[in-house]
Amino acid sequence: MKHSLPCILITFLCFWASGTFAQVDDTRQATLSVRATATVTDNLQMLTIRNLDLISPAVIDNKIVVSPTSSGFAGMFKILGNPSARVRITFLQNETLKEVNDGLGEVSAQYFVSEAFEDTQFQSTLLQVGEANVRLSEQGVLFLWLGADLDLALATPGMYLSEFVIELEYI
Repeated sequence: MKHSLPCILITFLCFWASGTFAQVDDTRQATLSVRATATVTDNLQMLTIRNLDLISPAVIDNKIVVSPTSSGFAGMFKILGNPSARVRITFLQNETLKEVNDGLGEVSAQYFVSEAFEDTQFQSTLLQVGEANVRLSEQGVLFLWLGADLDLALATPGMYLSEFVIELEYI
């Protein structure tokens, strides 16, 4: 009999505020706050080791790129559960964020997640789709890294809100 446990939800609230994104002007400013919360059920836990940093990376050609496999700005999480257990990971891959106040600007976001049994980000494996079945290590551990590509070409100054959700469940 297949036993499925409730999901762990990780919520990221991203705020993009007050920036000019002209291609020629080098006086771009941005403010972003990333907050993560977790609801833990049973014995499957997800700990936030490092939040996704979308402020520090350079804006190049109106894009912010944070690779989950190679960037020190990637978010990092540690999953703890039953040794060698199979876990389903589900997450949103793409979304368009609209400017909250006037709705004129938009930011295209693409999210990437990679995984590894140990804290070896550069050797982690990229999850190609928004859902993956993975196995925890013999110690019941799995590390995840979260990256993002943000296209700011159509962004206008203002606030952009996003909620990134990653779900985990035993399978």
